Amino acid sequence: MPHGAVHGHYRHQKSKMHKKPEIKKALSFWEVTLFGVGLILGAGIFVLIGRGAALAGNSLWLSFVVGAIICAFTGLSYCELSSRFPKESAEYIYTKKAFGWKSFSFIIGWVLLFAGSVSATAVALGFGEYFARLFSLSFALTPVIAAVLIVLVSLINFRGIKESADLDSIFTIIEIGGLLLIIAIGFFHFGSVNYFETPGGLPAAENFAPIMAAAALIFFAFLGFDEMPKIIEEVKDGPKIMPRALIYALVISTALYILVSVSAVSIVPWDQLQEAPLSSVVGTVWGSNGILLMSVIALFATFNTVLAIVVGFSRLLYGMAKEHGLPSILARIHPGRRTPHYSIFTIMFLSLFFLLLGDISTVASVTDLGIFIVFFVINISLIALRYKDRISRTGPACRFRAPLNIGWFPLTALFGMVSIVSLMLHFEAIIYVYEIGIIAVGFVFYVLMKK
Repeated sequence: MPHGAVHGHYRHQKSKMHKKPEIKKALSFWEVTLFGVGLILGAGIFVLIGRGAALAGNSLWLSFVVGAIICAFTGLSYCELSSRFPKESAEYIYTKKAFGWKSFSFIIGWVLLFAGSVSATAVALGFGEYFARLFSLSFALTPVIAAVLIVLVSLINFRGIKESADLDSIFTIIEIGGLLLIIAIGFFHFGSVNYFETPGGLPAAENFAPIMAAAALIFFAFLGFDEMPKIIEEVKDGPKIMPRALIYALVISTALYILVSVSAVSIVPWDQLQEAPLSSVVGTVWGSNGILLMSVIALFATFNTVLAIVVGFSRLLYGMAKEHGLPSILARIHPGRRTPHYSIFTIMFLSLFFLLLGDISTVASVTDLGIFIVFFVINISLIALRYKDRISRTGPACRFRAPLNIGWFPLTALFGMVSIVSLMLHFEAIIYVYEIGIIAVGFVFYVLMKK
């Protein structure tokens, strides 16, 4: 081989050795869709269906329809934005491109990172309670069990996105199987009640207020779709696949929710669904064995939710660092596993920290408010970007466009903003004070980081 060729070959090999490891594109359409379904279904359906029934009665299924429509407005904004900017920094990059304020984008990311860590802690505590009850352990061990779960899912996440998604898919299928079982049991009881009747015996058409109240509560059962774009860089052909997968995940989850709610009130009177609602439904037909089965499925559901949360929000942390919104160390990729290991373990330690607070019910409410604020900003970001397209006379650089437009203006984004504001009015005043405090701390951190 000529000397020049040898030298060139050496340079090529050396450049390959020094090339930074990149995050791995490994997920297909159905893997992302199942990941999204697992995020949405989560553990919420095991609790919220009883509370929703207490408000809407036999018309509970209508509340799920309303909740799904409200979610769809913001979901379509996420679809278009993820197609425009296929980055794992998601909300951070969307707001940065829309408004150009790095500090504002950082605060949005800060609120979400707080929300993600608290969400992982809250669901992990739910897993701990199910685990302690199932194996007759002391409930004092719940935080310890939750801590073990958080560490375990973080290690799975570190191992690889493919491994995380495969496990998520298996657990999601198990959870769907449990819900399909309830639907199958309820099939033989369909028509046993009036599904348009609200508490007090009034028809839904004359008493829609309780259905809306239940929809505001049930909205939380749909949360999780917003985490899907946070893994878009690990999806094959992400800009094309992600919007479609997000829509499929919402449609599948909504169909399951509606059918499960119809089955539940068909088998158990709506006013008796308060405590462990789905276990009560299966237990009515199969006795203690049915209750045991649903408890096991609830374990899979909560485990799966914590895994998906840690995956999603560690990618947000990584994406923000990659966009220079956080220290660059958080953007490093492990050369062997090709996962953002520093970001993964940062989310792990944050979630473990919130376990030390004990009762996190108030913190969870602050988290919910923060998510609503982010949803409002996401919708207005799409409007701002569409307006920029109009001014610059350029078409949107995306492979998905939200439907229902008047000219350039996206009506779905407007409906999303209005519906989110209506839901935000349900929080107590002190929750707003706490949220302002979190934002203030984030701003101080941002200033110190820049210095």
